[in-house]
Amino acid sequence: MLSKTSQFDKALDEILSNLKPGQKTCQQCDRFFDIFQEDIEFYKKLRVPPPFLCPDCRKQRRFGFYNNILKFYKKSCLAHPGEKIISTFSPESPYKIFDLDYWWSDKWGGDDYARDYYLNKSFFEQFKDFNFSVPHQAMLHYQKGVVDSPYTIDVIYAKNCYLIGVTGWTENLHYSYWVVHSKDSMELLTTSDCENSYECINSLKCYKCFFCQNCRECVDSYFLFDCRNCVNCFGCANIRHKSYCFFNEQLSKEEYQKRIQEINLGNRDILEEYKDKFEKFFINSIRRNVTVDRKNINCLGDNLMQSKNCYQAFRAKDGNENVRYSTDFLNVKDSMDVLIAGPNLSLSYEVVSVFGSNDIKFSYAVRDSLNLGYCLECFNCQDCFGCVGLHNKKHHIFNKLYSEEDYWNKLDEIKTKMLGDGEYGEFFPLSMSLHPYNNTYAIVEFPLTKEQVLANGWQWYDEPKIAPDLKKLELIEIKDVPRDIREIKDDILNKAIVCEITGKPFRIIKSELDFYREHNLPIPTKHPFKRMMERFQKRNPSKLWKAICDKCGREMFTSYPPEKQKELKIYCEKCYLKEFV
Repeated sequence: MLSKTSQFDKALDEILSNLKPGQKTCQQCDRFFDIFQEDIEFYKKLRVPPPFLCPDCRKQRRFGFYNNILKFYKKSCLAHPGEKIISTFSPESPYKIFDLDYWWSDKWGGDDYARDYYLNKSFFEQFKDFNFSVPHQAMLHYQKGVVDSPYTIDVIYAKNCYLIGVTGWTENLHYSYWVVHSKDSMELLTTSDCENSYECINSLKCYKCFFCQNCRECVDSYFLFDCRNCVNCFGCANIRHKSYCFFNEQLSKEEYQKRIQEINLGNRDILEEYKDKFEKFFINSIRRNVTVDRKNINCLGDNLMQSKNCYQAFRAKDGNENVRYSTDFLNVKDSMDVLIAGPNLSLSYEVVSVFGSNDIKFSYAVRDSLNLGYCLECFNCQDCFGCVGLHNKKHHIFNKLYSEEDYWNKLDEIKTKMLGDGEYGEFFPLSMSLHPYNNTYAIVEFPLTKEQVLANGWQWYDEPKIAPDLKKLELIEIKDVPRDIREIKDDILNKAIVCEITGKPFRIIKSELDFYREHNLPIPTKHPFKRMMERFQKRNPSKLWKAICDKCGREMFTSYPPEKQKELKIYCEKCYLKEFV
């Protein structure tokens, strides 16, 4: 097959033909990192040069482009002058926005903002200016099958949901992130197929489970860690196929029910007491080095399910194959350096929030597309490069339409020049993110101070110290909120509760209050954003460290950071399975 970009392919082949496994120095952190033969095979397959940054710095850059933090502002809409709409862009953001209905409509087109590309200028410099000119979605939203779900980011098929991000096929879900096929639940993180559950992390197929982490197929249980197929258990860790266990003690059904009936978790003081008890019990429990599925084949990572030939991969499920250095994905194949990706993504490299697509490189928020490079918010497009906000387009560069022949000739020139300049092969610089660092996923796994962020030339946003408009609401301190859910009256819906940690007011909505009453849970005392960040901190980072198994003394990889390894008992996979399965 004849190459459509012959100059670029010739220049790239010269680079790849001389590439050998070895170490490089990261141009951001100055640390050495390995280039493996398997990496080189991917570079050849994906037609990209080797990266300048180490895997961690590349990950940080991708994380810094993803606005998953559930912060919302009011900003002027370009389509309706004088009207301010709810957005994830702050009022001071230099980016233009459209409300979601207008952005998805045919009342405008990305080609309205087309411009020429100049070979004598830097691609990234031109793209930065171009990106300021094209209106963006007020908040990243697929809109497909989304019904009555305000304040949501990057969701698909969601009904009656509130303050959620990166979810699909959900109903009646609140304050949750990265959740699929779940309903009637709140405060979930990285879970799937759960119902009537609360504060669950990294869990699967659970029903009526509360304060559980790394659990599967559990029912009617509270305070569990790494439990499987358990029913009616309370305060347990590392148990399998059990019922009526209380802090790992086996009880009769009658004894268990009597103890549970004596515990009123609907009282805030009692709930905090048992949270503390479980924390003390749990700290001495044995931990598995990584959480993986037995159906995995030849994989290295954490929280992997039904995957094959995946390396340094984290939080992934459902048929992944041949994926490297990637996080939070499902049903992805033959791809590298992806974040929030799938289902149905293949042959892609350095992408963020890309679904249902093939051959996508260095792009953000792409859906149902083929062969795109350096594109943002493009949907159902093919053979486009350096585009923003296009729908149903083909053969565009900087949103300008070319004939098929002219497109490939122009693209060949651009990619060859970028390759020579050291631009092609790298994701957008973090300074070009649509959002400030502290409003992105990066602040979760790569926490930095404002001073550190600014020193790197990246963006930071200080929340304005302006009192919220609470004319119709009564401010109430936590000490004045009844401690027992049975004492909460409906008038709480007309009040704003002051967070005990941040001092920021937050509200309780009716569906939320109904959930607390149904499941006998007290009103929360912390702002939803604070609660979300605390859940993130309970989850292990998407990174591996070397450690020594506390049982057999063999070297292993674990997702527990070195500072935690010193205080925990961590077993390798083989020793853990012998002990608990």
